[in-house]
Amino acid sequence: MLQIQIGAERAADADDGLGRTDIGWRPGMSEDEAWEAGRGIWKFNADRALSQNEVQIINTEGTVLAVATITGISKRGDRYALEGDLLHGDPRVGKPTPSPHLSRNPITYI
Repeated sequence: MLQIQIGAERAADADDGLGRTDIGWRPGMSEDEAWEAGRGIWKFNADRALSQNEVQIINTEGTVLAVATITGISKRGDRYALEGDLLHGDPRVGKPTPSPHLSRNPITYI
């Protein structure tokens, strides 16, 4: 599983490759919003990311915000965005992740 930890919500860069105005996490956001905030744009090993079945988007407190199956990646300059199918209503959402994010980087492989 790929795990992406997102920090507090902030304005996206003007040249955000996904057309987002905000990135990051805020209380009360929906699974769809968490997926859009967390799926990109990152530097990661494309082959390793594609070898994972799922991605878990978590906040800095370790709460699962969204879970999706990984169907592909798209290149955005020297970075990547995940493509996938959001698993709406996954029972892990809203609960502490069973796999604490121990890396200082936002991307980790579990």
